[in-house]
Amino acid sequence: MFGKVLPVFIIAASIFAAHVSAEEPEVKAESAILAISDGEQILFDKNPRQRAYPLGLTKLMTALVAYRQCGTDESVTVPEDLADYVSPYDPLMGLRPGESLPAEALISAIVVGNANDAAIVLALRCGGTVENFVGMMNGSAEELGMSDTRFANPTGIHHEEQYTTASDLLLLYKHIAGIPMMNKIIKKTNVTIAATNKSPQRTLWTANSLTSKYYSTNYYYPHAVGGKAAASAVDLPTPYGNSVISGAVKNNAGLIGIALNSRSEGGVNYAFEDVKKLFEYGFQNFTQKTLIRQDAIAREVPVKNAGGTDRVLLLAGNTLKCFLLDGDSADNVHSETLLPDAVFAPLRKGEPVGEVRYTYRGKPVGTVTLTAGDTLEAHPLKAALGGIIWFLSLKYVKLPLLVLFCAAAVYAAIVFRVVLKAKKKKRRKRK
Repeated sequence: MFGKVLPVFIIAASIFAAHVSAEEPEVKAESAILAISDGEQILFDKNPRQRAYPLGLTKLMTALVAYRQCGTDESVTVPEDLADYVSPYDPLMGLRPGESLPAEALISAIVVGNANDAAIVLALRCGGTVENFVGMMNGSAEELGMSDTRFANPTGIHHEEQYTTASDLLLLYKHIAGIPMMNKIIKKTNVTIAATNKSPQRTLWTANSLTSKYYSTNYYYPHAVGGKAAASAVDLPTPYGNSVISGAVKNNAGLIGIALNSRSEGGVNYAFEDVKKLFEYGFQNFTQKTLIRQDAIAREVPVKNAGGTDRVLLLAGNTLKCFLLDGDSADNVHSETLLPDAVFAPLRKGEPVGEVRYTYRGKPVGTVTLTAGDTLEAHPLKAALGGIIWFLSLKYVKLPLLVLFCAAAVYAAIVFRVVLKAKKKKRRKRK
């Protein structure tokens, strides 16, 4: 990507580093992931690429696409034929034909309140048709790199061709959390919808019992923040199970836990229990370490065509943190720097130049973008000479020049021989 790859070790790796480990949690979910919020580091996973039905977690993508297409301020009117798209048995907020609400209220209703009618109204308003909107959902999934995800509807109603994985949901959740307005919505435990032209004020509560005690007090986790839960239509062992994705923050350390297709047994929703186990495993066995802070000097690289300098400092474009196993050494954190051999002026401060990829015990931690620390203007003479040299180095220029040079050399040799022969002939005549 950036030319020559230069492996760099943050701290000299020791092959004699002590083996440090922690007992991994046992979870009932068919697939699960525990990841840090800032970076790519995975602390635990179980079948992370095994396909599962997303159920209500589908609405995370519905909300994202609706936000992208309609924003939050746009006024949306409930269509007259809404009843054709939803069932009275669906989770609903009670929207009525002709009712007008801001898009933000509907997005909040599907993320927090899991309202299927709100999902349909947004799909019709932002996509024109439900089918077109679903196409947008699949396009967004592809854009985010969710290679094992397919959507068939915006509500999460079970469909054989609607599936996802824990790995893909992690990508989606991190992307949503990176959008300030969406991050604000997913962190709400309840949302109050103001009175409209058709309905009085309504309050909807999250079904994520890790963050709220509204539906159950059994699963509340004091460090949980945001997220969404999904459950089978009936509390019985089914092919669909229960699922939850949630964040948690403790001592400024952030985690994301995901459990998919976790069965309920004896009245216990093990999706919540699984994610609580994951969070406790992360917080009790790892210590957060900041590898590099944004704007810190990270590297330097040669610069060409600039006046007054031949090198430029590179700064970290983002902060990166790593979770180390308690008692482990930072010797097991390594980095690999990807940089070109040199950069060329003009160069603007903050312009991306390369990146550093970090790993811990051989597994990815995250990537830091390297940006130019200063603005460098091009020196006119150096730029001109550099341009000439660059032009002459091009493959399609080199060959014609070589042919021209050879032709000139042959022509010179012929002229030299003709002149030499003429001189000899002239001498003979004089004699």
